[in-house]
Amino acid sequence: MIEQDLFLHPFESAAREEMLKTLNFKNQIEEQYIHFEEKKRRPDLLGKTVKVSELQVPRVYRIAHRICQQFNMDLPSIFVYEDFYYAIDSKGMENPWIELSASLITDFTDKELEFLLAREIGKIHFHYTYFNTLLCEALEMLAKGAVPFSNGIVEDVAKVIFYRWSRLINYSVDCFGYLVCQDLHAASQAILKCVLNSVFLAENTNMREFINQAKGINELHDPVYEAAKSDEQFPYAPFRIKNILAYASSERAMMARKLLI
Repeated sequence: MIEQDLFLHPFESAAREEMLKTLNFKNQIEEQYIHFEEKKRRPDLLGKTVKVSELQVPRVYRIAHRICQQFNMDLPSIFVYEDFYYAIDSKGMENPWIELSASLITDFTDKELEFLLAREIGKIHFHYTYFNTLLCEALEMLAKGAVPFSNGIVEDVAKVIFYRWSRLINYSVDCFGYLVCQDLHAASQAILKCVLNSVFLAENTNMREFINQAKGINELHDPVYEAAKSDEQFPYAPFRIKNILAYASSERAMMARKLLI
């Protein structure tokens, strides 16, 4: 497995420390989730989705299995459900799993699937999925009136701290996904298709023009604009693609690619 420093966003470690300082009752939240929420989810996964295996959705199995073999990891459980939206996510704490929509499988190329599956497998391996699940549970408890954050931090402040960390880890796993698939076009197209939820729009997007939309976002500065931007759990797509392009030509990426040969 390549070192995390070779694809980690430079601001991520500081954001994680800030996030962890705000969180109280971590053990209680973890115990509640593992013994109740995770168990409650399992019957629905087995009863309402298709579990990927060598015999069920074998295309996804082959891609995911190859990624895990490359990094000496156990293959997490992967479940496919029917949905109009292109979606893929990893969830859970003790035994994390991956969920993805059938429409994503049918409309994405193998390389695009490889990029997206690598992102989620990386999130599980580097414990991003664990912390993301933990923080989602904490925010939900806070919204219900429980206070799992220290020193009376209110929900809005906690959300800003968590979402900033979440945006940064998504930059990191985008880079990890690129390292695995080794295809900038596939990575960029996968991001576009997921965000726009349209193959047509993705195929008719001028990448240079689309990335330039990031400049327009950066020029929005008043309190309302800043509040709207800080309320995003995931980075805007122009920033994500711009980040991958910059990373692909960096020394860190070149070092990481050599280790993967």
